[in-house]
Amino acid sequence: MKYGRLVLQPEQFCLWQEVKVLTSFPQRLVGMLLQQGLPRGQAYWFPSCTAVHSWGMSFAMDIIGLDRQQRIIAVRRNVQPGVMIRLKGVSSIIECEAGYPFPLEHWCGREVVFEEREVTYE
Repeated sequence: MKYGRLVLQPEQFCLWQEVKVLTSFPQRLVGMLLQQGLPRGQAYWFPSCTAVHSWGMSFAMDIIGLDRQQRIIAVRRNVQPGVMIRLKGVSSIIECEAGYPFPLEHWCGREVVFEEREVTYE
């Protein structure tokens, strides 16, 4: 699994400091199901994804859709447990805690860049 952060361009503003990139089928299937919540500053990124579900989850989340150039093109706030969301025109999806404090809707069309980092185990 890749880890890193997502940064809004061009001002290099860090949107999420801790991002897990879920690419394999088992990772995508489980997603955030085992979480009891998601701390601020953390997110999950699903590359090559157009829909997500919140079945079996115990908390609400915000969903952000990116196009092929990784520009924000869709934002769905406060998605409750037990639903499926399909975002038209997206090629990847970010999931974060509901009530994310930044104005993502106003940044539609802006590029988000993933900066990978090495994972160190202590």
